[in-house]
Amino acid sequence: MPWKLIVFGVLAIYALLIVVFNREQVEVSFVFFTTRISLLVLILLCVGLGFVAGYLFNQIRERRRSA
Repeated sequence: MPWKLIVFGVLAIYALLIVVFNREQVEVSFVFFTTRISLLVLILLCVGLGFVAGYLFNQIRERRRSA
């Protein structure tokens, strides 16, 4: 059995467990309002914002190096 297929299977099971265990609703307070969203959506939102921030900081650093 190829190792890539095994790794993909393990990651798929891990992703499924994340979805199953983080289904409850949580209350999130923003500056001007409060809302209730799924914990999974909140986790994905935070991960997405982290990737965007990392990308933007990397772009700023690359521009400073080339200047």
